[in-house]
Amino acid sequence: MASEKVSYVFYWSIVIVGILSFVMPFLHEYGIVTTLILTFLCSLFSWAFAMMMGKRRLAYISVLLLISPYVFLFSKYFIS
Repeated sequence: MASEKVSYVFYWSIVIVGILSFVMPFLHEYGIVTTLILTFLCSLFSWAFAMMMGKRRLAYISVLLLISPYVFLFSKYFIS
């Protein structure tokens, strides 16, 4: 039971780091590259943890994290 809670904490900490990487484009010039790399790695690791725990909904969140920087990039392109 305690190891399951640790898995959830580790999963959500990885997802939060991936979401917080969206601050990078506002901090320095080539921040979108950092955001793409960091969210890709965070989504892969969070997807692996979701599969290890056997939770489909968490895997869906990981896939959404994977495509989110591209949606951010396209929306930033169309707004400008």
